[in-house]
This record gives sequence, structure tokens and C-alpha cells, in this order.
Amino acid sequence: MKEIHRLTLEEKVGQLFWLGFQGPVPDGNARAAFDNIHPGGFILSQRNIESFDQLCGLTGSLRQGNGVPALVGIGQEGGAADRLKQLFAPIPAVREMAAEGTTSLRMLARIIASELEASGFNIGLSPVLDLHATNSVMRDRSLSSNPGEVTNLGRAFVFELAERGILSCAKHFPGMGGALMDPPPPPKP
Repeated sequence: MKEIHRLTLEEKVGQLFWLGFQGPVPDGNARAAFDNIHPGGFILSQRNIESFDQLCGLTGSLRQGNGVPALVGIGQEGGAADRLKQLFAPIPAVREMAAEGTTSLRMLARIIASELEASGFNIGLSPVLDLHATNSVMRDRSLSSNPGEVTNLGRAFVFELAERGILSCAKHFPGMGGALMDPPPPPKP
């Protein structure tokens, strides 16, 4: 394992990037990109998951990085954004649990942290910290329409992930809370 201060300038720049790829394992082109860029992290999604054992092997190999341990994350929030539902029991939407109060939200965050830890992830791309809007595409993924509540609930969620050794990357603030639909995916090359 390399020490950060011993990285080349190119390797240090590469640490700023997070990459994703198609399928359950990186293909030759993806591997070549990883070797060239030396990314600091990887973002996985359902397209990368076939089974629990496959996912654990994948996250383990990706965490090794290219000489520096990498961050390996997934957007795991529950409800429609339950990316691990094919491996574990489906979990409710974060909005539903936040509406029940901090105790229920903390329980959901503990479940999410346990799933992430068991699958080999070291970062959860959650929670959503934008404000809740009734007609928004984010309505079940946001914690509250009250900024103070979002702050308090978000803090509790992040704390619970940290208790299991999972980093948290809050997202979608400001502005996605008012979106009526998801942006279209980029065109395929």
C-alpha cells in the first residue's frame, strides 16, 4: 500500500475521481481506465450486482484500489432507492421512517449500515438532504420539508452509519427536491 505523500501527481489527481462500470465485473476497458486514472472511489449500482458472494468479492477487490485503499459506495436509501433489495429484505422509504420520528429513522439507518458493511461497502451515498416537496420525484427520498428537521434527521442518519464504520455522502441539495422527474440518462456511446 502506498502512502499518500508518495503518490505521483497523476495518482493524486486520480484520487479525486469516482468511477462506475457496466456489469458484475469491470471489463478490460474499465480495468485499463482504472489503471490509468487510479480513482479514489467507485460507485456501484444494481447493474453491478448478481449475488451476495459476487458483490462481496467485487467490493473487496475494488477497495484494494491501485496502491491506495479506495472508497466503494452505493446509493442505499430504502424504498425506491433500495439498491440491495435483491440481496436483503426490502426496506421502507426514508421519508416513511423520518415521518415516524428520529428513533425510526435511526433504526432504518442502522439496517442500511449493516447491509452496506456486510456487502463490503465503506461509504453510503445517502441521505438526501434536500427539502421534501409533495409532487417531487424525490418525495419518498427526502426527510422533511422543514430545514431544521432535515438537519437533525440527516445528522442522526449519518451518525448511525458512522457507528458501523460506514462513511456517508449526503446528496441532492439544493434543488432536486422540487424536480418533477429524474433527468434522462446520458446517451450511450
